[in-house]
Amino acid sequence: MKLADLIKPETAAGTALFLNWEGYHVFSIPQRELSQESDRVRFFGVGGKRQDSAESLVTCALREGQEEIGAVISHLEAAAQTYFLSAEGSIQPIELTHDDILPRLILEKRIHSTYGSMAHQDLPYYLVAFDAHLTGKPTPQNEIAALLYLQDPHLSLFHQRPDWTIADMVQQGARLEAQAGRSIDASIVLVPHGTAKFLVQQVGDRSH
Repeated sequence: MKLADLIKPETAAGTALFLNWEGYHVFSIPQRELSQESDRVRFFGVGGKRQDSAESLVTCALREGQEEIGAVISHLEAAAQTYFLSAEGSIQPIELTHDDILPRLILEKRIHSTYGSMAHQDLPYYLVAFDAHLTGKPTPQNEIAALLYLQDPHLSLFHQRPDWTIADMVQQGARLEAQAGRSIDASIVLVPHGTAKFLVQQVGDRSH
């Protein structure tokens, strides 16, 4: 199956990036998460929705990366294996052919924001996540309030309990870099979402 067979130009879709810097996974906390007046915020991979049906997924991934963390991505890298994360939460490896840059993850969403998604609420939305190579330290920009740096041991902690705060993670050796002039309450509870949730599940599977 080709990626284009599953995600056509008219299919509502966006992209995300698996990023690593100095031994840490790099995740984003968008400004909109902090404007919800909640004691919990989601964190996930850098990325966003396609601008329109003419934009390729690779172009979308590179554009969103530059907009959100600066011009520090040199290229996308083909994944050794692509996984499909269904809307119900199951993860299965899938085989894609005739694609130069294979994504690591295709995430299906049935409940999603229609903001910029080119879709009605009752249609599926797909998030395609690629591995990307960084040439320099990413910096949170535009709508990204902060970048969260976690290692595998931090991800495994989410299997122990669901209420880890920013302060807890920093105490465990994680890093948080807020956008210049932005203050973030360290008592906020972190909720893995999207690519972060996928990596948490993979770390958990490896430990059992």
